[in-house]
Amino acid sequence: MEARRGRDPARGSVRSTTARPAISQKAGDARVHSRPYDDDMPEREQAHPDDPLEQMFQRSDALHERLNELLDDAAFDGSPRGEVALGMCVVAMGHATALRALMALGMPTSAVSLMRLQFEALTRAMWLIYAASDAAIEKLSAPLTLEAEQAAKNLPSAKDMIDQMGKQVGHGVPAAAHQMLVQFKDVSWNAMNSFVYGGIHPLRRSAEGFPVHLALQVLRNSNGLTTMTGMTMAILTGDEAISRTMSNIQPAFADCLPDLLKP
Repeated sequence: MEARRGRDPARGSVRSTTARPAISQKAGDARVHSRPYDDDMPEREQAHPDDPLEQMFQRSDALHERLNELLDDAAFDGSPRGEVALGMCVVAMGHATALRALMALGMPTSAVSLMRLQFEALTRAMWLIYAASDAAIEKLSAPLTLEAEQAAKNLPSAKDMIDQMGKQVGHGVPAAAHQMLVQFKDVSWNAMNSFVYGGIHPLRRSAEGFPVHLALQVLRNSNGLTTMTGMTMAILTGDEAISRTMSNIQPAFADCLPDLLKP
C-alpha cells in the first residue's frame, strides 16, 4: 500500500497521555472510588510507587507515547479506503484516551462502556481495509448529510464484519489479527454490552465498588485494542520499517497487555 500523504493535523494526534488528578483505593478493600473527588483521594504525585494501578497507568501512558512516536509524522494511504480506515483508527484511539481519563477520575463504570466503542471502531477500521465493498467506502466517504446518514445505517454489525474478514483470511486478511478480534469478542462482548445497556454488571459495580484487579484488566484490554489499532495504522503507512518496529510493541509492553496479545 502506497503512503501517499502526510497526516492531517486536523485529524488529531495519537498522543494520549492522560492527566490524572486523583487515583485511590478504599482502605482495606482495594477498590477504585466511584466518586472522583473524595477527600481522601491522593494526588497522583503522592501515589505509592508500588501501587499496581498507578504502575498500569504509567505503562499505558508509555505505550501510547511509543505509538505516537512511531506514527505521528508518518504518511498514510490517501485513497478513499485508506482515508476512512485511518479516520476510524483515530476514533478508536480517542476512545482509548477517554477510557483512561475516566478511569483515572474514579469513574470506572463509565470507562468500561467506552471499551465496546473502542473495539467496534477498531473492527470497523480493519473491515474497511480488508473486506468492505467500494459502495461501503463511498457511503462513509460522503459529506455528512441526512441522506448520507441514512445510507450509512445499513453497514454491517461487529459480528458480521468479523465474519466477513474471516472469509478473507489467507486472501489478504492476517489470520492473527482476525483471531485476536474473535477472541476479544468471545471473552468480553457480554460484559461490554451489560455496561453499555445498563445491565447487571454496572449495577453491581456501582453498588459494591470496582475491584482494582478488574480495573487493571480493563486497562490491559484497552491497551490491547490500542496496540492492534497501532498495527492497523502501521499497515496504512505502507512502510515496512514502521510495521517491523510496531511488531516489537507487544514484547516491550507485555506487562500492560492482555494475555491474548502477549508474545
